Amino acid sequence: MKSPFSPRVTLPILLLAAHSFVRADDGARIAITPELIDRLVAEGRANSPALQASAAQTDAANSAVSGVRTWDDPTASIGMSASTPRGFKSSEDGNLFYGIDQKLPLYGRPGLQRKVAAADASRAQYAADLAEQKLRLDLQVALDRLAASGREEELVMEDLSLLDATLAAVDHRYRVGEASQVDWLKIQTARAMAGDDLKSREVECEHSAFELNRLLNRDLHESWPKVALPSLQPRIYYTKGLAEAALAAEPQLKVMRQESASAQASADLTHRERLPDVSVGLEAWHYTGDAGLREGAVTVSFSVPWLNKGKYDDDWRRDRQRKRASELAATDYALSVRAELHKDIVELDAARRQAVLNRDQLIPLAQQTLASARAAWENHLGVFQDILDAQRMLVADQIALAHAVTDQDRLLAETAYLTGTRDLGALFALAGNPSPSDEDQDSTVSK
Repeated sequence: MKSPFSPRVTLPILLLAAHSFVRADDGARIAITPELIDRLVAEGRANSPALQASAAQTDAANSAVSGVRTWDDPTASIGMSASTPRGFKSSEDGNLFYGIDQKLPLYGRPGLQRKVAAADASRAQYAADLAEQKLRLDLQVALDRLAASGREEELVMEDLSLLDATLAAVDHRYRVGEASQVDWLKIQTARAMAGDDLKSREVECEHSAFELNRLLNRDLHESWPKVALPSLQPRIYYTKGLAEAALAAEPQLKVMRQESASAQASADLTHRERLPDVSVGLEAWHYTGDAGLREGAVTVSFSVPWLNKGKYDDDWRRDRQRKRASELAATDYALSVRAELHKDIVELDAARRQAVLNRDQLIPLAQQTLASARAAWENHLGVFQDILDAQRMLVADQIALAHAVTDQDRLLAETAYLTGTRDLGALFALAGNPSPSDEDQDSTVSK
């Protein structure tokens, strides 16, 4: 029995119904904004073990600064003596003695110790800032992945719905003898592969949410709402201002430079260790028979460090080499920061061009080709394989567009991380427009 609908009417109607079904929930999405990232960072600050560990290390380092003592604890002593028949009489010299000895804070050592502790505290604070900025970047990247995987899942679901509608049309034409068994096999195969692809996309989307929950120390299987794809942003250039900002603000570089300052403070303190320790003391002698004071003394004592002069020189040489090593490491890392920034700008330009290409050329061409292939097949002027090929190319271009815009957003986040900016407006303002010399350096980006 023939269907009351002709194949020419059935296919467009089914495709339109499937398209409307997939697009029904487009509005239920959250946008990736600086405010959202700030809220998630605040949550991570409260829940993340890594950030809590950094905060504890900072508190410990700050306590070490206030814990530096100007005066060492004095040393008290007490004892009794006994005389022999050939010795002095205890009643005359005393047999109970006691005293106190105090080390003097000479040569500015307490100040240098405080300087070392303060340098370590600053390094701990920079390390805590690094951990927080790294969490901010990781959250941005994870949200971009969730947006991309969600969009891929939606596109494959839409593709699956369209294939279901096409399958119904092909099956109808096959039953009335207007389509070959090979066409029926092709659409069945395409439908099965799309169904399996959808399961893979769903798992990827679940894993993206899993990564976000791990960063925030939430229940790992807590669900997330759909995340909207970020908007396509203007081009950004590799400028002198951008490079200078990265060299001044890159979090890891700040930690490494502070390590050099800590090493210098330690070297300054080690240089003073070769000087002798000086202590002053008081001693008194009493006789236990009548509790009377028999004699007292004032003492000055000092260490003799010259016997280990070579060892102190080795200690000082060790700290100076540590400082030199930290400076060289920071210098090398600064070069890598420049290279990383330039790499990000190159990839940003490529991602933007890819997004524009797919949005403005490839997707419209694939849509037009798919519509033409459908019309030709419905009028028995084309082959069914053209519909499948055009549909595959359209889905691939749409997924490529999603990847390109999320790649751009991720790279912008990495550039903001390198330059110490919090939002895109500040980043674009910092980069500004390229000068002639910047354009010469940036020429490799556009090639």
